[in-house]
Amino acid sequence: MPYSQITTLARPGGFDARLPILDTRRVNDSLKTWAWRTLVTAAIIVVIGACFYAEENARGLHVWQKCEREIAARGESLKWDDYVPAPVPDDQNFYQAPMMAEWFVSFATNTSPSSLGAGNPETTSNDITELSASNYIAWSAAFEPDYEMIREALKRPAARIDGDYWRPFFLPAPNFVNYRLVSQVLAHRAKCHLLLGAPARALDDLTLLHGLNRTLVKTGKPALLVSAMIHVAISGLYADAVACGIESHSWREPELAALQKQLAEINLLPVVADSFRGERAQDCRLLDTLSVDGLLSQTGVKPNPATYFGWWFVPGGWIYQNKAVVATLEGKVMDSFDFTNNTISPYKSLTAGRAVEELHRHVTPWNYIAAISVPSFSKAVETTARNQTWVDQARIACALERFRLANGKYPDTLAALVPQFLEKIPHDIITGKPMSYARTDEQNFKLYSIGWNEVDDGGIIAHTGDGKEDRDYGDWVWHYPAQ
Repeated sequence: MPYSQITTLARPGGFDARLPILDTRRVNDSLKTWAWRTLVTAAIIVVIGACFYAEENARGLHVWQKCEREIAARGESLKWDDYVPAPVPDDQNFYQAPMMAEWFVSFATNTSPSSLGAGNPETTSNDITELSASNYIAWSAAFEPDYEMIREALKRPAARIDGDYWRPFFLPAPNFVNYRLVSQVLAHRAKCHLLLGAPARALDDLTLLHGLNRTLVKTGKPALLVSAMIHVAISGLYADAVACGIESHSWREPELAALQKQLAEINLLPVVADSFRGERAQDCRLLDTLSVDGLLSQTGVKPNPATYFGWWFVPGGWIYQNKAVVATLEGKVMDSFDFTNNTISPYKSLTAGRAVEELHRHVTPWNYIAAISVPSFSKAVETTARNQTWVDQARIACALERFRLANGKYPDTLAALVPQFLEKIPHDIITGKPMSYARTDEQNFKLYSIGWNEVDDGGIIAHTGDGKEDRDYGDWVWHYPAQ
């Protein structure tokens, strides 16, 4: 045995024991050595950790500040304060009129959609007969008092939803279900009135629809992206109803002139682009203000103990870098819009979409939050371009119909519409050049944009396998009804 003073057990027949003598000096020296090594190791770990956090935080802050400078150089802001709409006096606010908040603002409990016209399958049907039109008008007559209340509320110049704009998860928002419902009923009513030979009544319905749609973007500040896209969708619904009346030659000169004026008020490009800016500022504010719990909820991460504990140790610089990635990616989407020429570039939009897809394939701590929170907005941009084209074509078609009513036939060129029937001819949203037009005979014409593929296919509409219009290919052609 290594120790000479170790206790031995008694031998048989007697007890012979040597008391152990503990070498306390050696034990103390060992403990001191262990404690010293532990402290040195801990100090090294702390220093390495401090250096790591300092480096990552400095790196992230540098990346973020560079991103801020680049965006500021473009005249844009990342401050959420710049996107919060200013308070509006109640007597000037659409949403403060009787029943408007109950109908058109999202609450935990809203007035039942049935009170605004839900539950009738005819609302979304394109197959309208005189009998079904008469029945639909009779059914919807019960909502006339409600529509009159909306008309009265629309006389107010502003539309701001009151609420807490500073809490990320409690932003006030419109009730999109009821907006869509009322818009669909009004559009279908207009088509029914046209079929029954009442164009003035149809114009009344579309004027109400147009006014209601504009409340989504009348805040004086960029609308939320979802509000902007509902506005885009309702604008397409409105243009579709106008098209039905032109197809049947039901509109008269007074209605056509009024519709042209309303169509000229619809410019979707700045509305959607501004909403992207607001969305970007909101995302940056979320990353600035969210707690660990909120961040996990926002990113969809399941808060298991290991993940929850790990998020507390994420360097602030990583958050900065994620913010920079979010701002850069969403900035690429806005590069699709050319406000000087009021056009949209499909190539830049698709490039922005591919950048998001590439991000999803190469996830790192510096882009993780951006990768799971920034979607591809290419379809939103394409839908904006398509519906603005449809609105512009409806405006030109109104002028063409007015020319036909005055001259008995359509003109040989669009230039013949200026200035009597159209002050300025809307251009192709994709190319910035005049839309393609040809009179096929005295009572028919072809009008089209080159579409999302940026190729002039001669006015040919592409179709998917199930026969629907393929908006990614072929030309965007004015036809009846919109598909």
